Amino acid sequence: MTASAAEDPDDAVRFEAASHDPVTAPHARLVAAYQAWMDAPKVDGIPLRNSLALERIPDAVGQIGIVDVLPDGGFRYRMFGSALVGALGYDATGWLTVNLRPAAYADLITRQYQEVVTERRPILHELRGGFDDSSEHRYFRLTAPLTVSDGRVDHLWMTVALLSSFGREVFLSAGSSFFRTRD
Repeated sequence: MTASAAEDPDDAVRFEAASHDPVTAPHARLVAAYQAWMDAPKVDGIPLRNSLALERIPDAVGQIGIVDVLPDGGFRYRMFGSALVGALGYDATGWLTVNLRPAAYADLITRQYQEVVTERRPILHELRGGFDDSSEHRYFRLTAPLTVSDGRVDHLWMTVALLSSFGREVFLSAGSSFFRTRD
């Protein structure tokens, strides 16, 4: 799938996205998150939100987010990790996914979250893209459904790994459109 840029100059970006089986996750953090989801007690096939210690996933602090699934089918970030803030250059805590920037990214993320809610299972998404003035980058995001009590998908839990073309983890400086290797 390729999302194309809109006419807005802020949207001069290109994305390619793919879905993968979570078992094939290319980073230990993603594997640990998937295993925690699989091992958690479930109601109607969905883990209870309070049964997971999300912050205890190895190396996950800053690399996770919690998304509220709203009654109207929209999505709002309840928590947006500091590494995610660095990657995008803004803190999306409290934002609806449709308000992410650029607009092509917002549309893609919203569709991917809808896919997880519909499928009721974790999905590993790979996103490759770049801005006209920067190098190519990619990240893998494991997005998994959670329930508060009754098996309805109330939250999505995302765990992210930003990888260079050589498979090494990277991060962005706040507000920067360039990746650099982790210090």
